[in-house]
Amino acid sequence: MRILIVEDEIDIADTLKLYLEKQGYAVDVKYDGNTGFSALKLNQYDCCILDLNLPGKDGMEIIQEIREMGNTVPTIMLTARSQIYDKLDGFKYGADDYMTKPFHLAEVVARIEAVIRRFSENKSIHLQVAQYEVLPHQNRVMENGKSIELSTKEMRLLEYLIRNQNRIISAEELLEHVWDDSVDMFSDTVKTHIKTLRKKIDPQKQLIKTVKGKGYGIFSET
Repeated sequence: MRILIVEDEIDIADTLKLYLEKQGYAVDVKYDGNTGFSALKLNQYDCCILDLNLPGKDGMEIIQEIREMGNTVPTIMLTARSQIYDKLDGFKYGADDYMTKPFHLAEVVARIEAVIRRFSENKSIHLQVAQYEVLPHQNRVMENGKSIELSTKEMRLLEYLIRNQNRIISAEELLEHVWDDSVDMFSDTVKTHIKTLRKKIDPQKQLIKTVKGKGYGIFSET
């Protein structure tokens, strides 16, 4: 899953980025409102952590404008303001959750997971597909009592496919949601990771289907 952090306090932004990356997320960081707004217009994110007080566009302007544009990215407002009217304004303009500083990193992760599930086709905390029990935070899959270890990217790729089951997902969409903005959009990264993932859990290609010329998908009939 790909996260955007828009936060002008560099220490906070970089600490949060490092922690989220350790949890397996792809993370982009922008340190002012204008570049954050541009990133939201250009890229697809699974969640945005948006500070309220920013140079350039402030967080309230950003959330209001992206919602008016039809961008429904789950957004958590992050701010030092704790007054109730600030929170109410944030929700009025389209924020999905609200956290005040200081915060616990583990709580941020829990809130990210909650808003992502809320907007996913598959809202379950415990992921199950075919004969596999998927454990995202442990980077492993259980099959009939056997544990199969996955890399962080393999797990995030599998999780995205499961949460978007029964639709074709292009390689470009997978790059947008599983990798950060440093990825080469013209590389074979997705194809390579699908190949290694299949070797571990789907050697007969019965679970992850390739739709020629369109992308990949996990379909319930499989």
